[in-house]
Amino acid sequence: MVEKINAFQFLSNYHHQLHVMIGEEEGDINNAFDELLTALSSNKNPELIPIKNAVMRIDQLDKEALSVKRLDYLVDYYQSGLSIQIEGVFRGYGYLESFAVEDALNLYDGLDK
Repeated sequence: MVEKINAFQFLSNYHHQLHVMIGEEEGDINNAFDELLTALSSNKNPELIPIKNAVMRIDQLDKEALSVKRLDYLVDYYQSGLSIQIEGVFRGYGYLESFAVEDALNLYDGLDK
């Protein structure tokens, strides 16, 4: 569960770089890619393996490149999936209140397991 929460937070933290890469936000596409790649390279969370694989498939660093667009699709849906899984675990433990993902680790540690 901790890995799912950390993966969700990681993707949230690097969403700006992805938006730069697809041209939705201003910035340097090369810097955005390098920041994302560096962060992924040093992160050993197995929940991020599909994201790492998608980044490694980027063959042309261009906002119109299919591999960049596919990474964006993957991150959007993958992050949604992680969110549902995290919320499902909390509900399974009887925690039915809304919570910020930033608080999820502390809340999870406090659950009666």
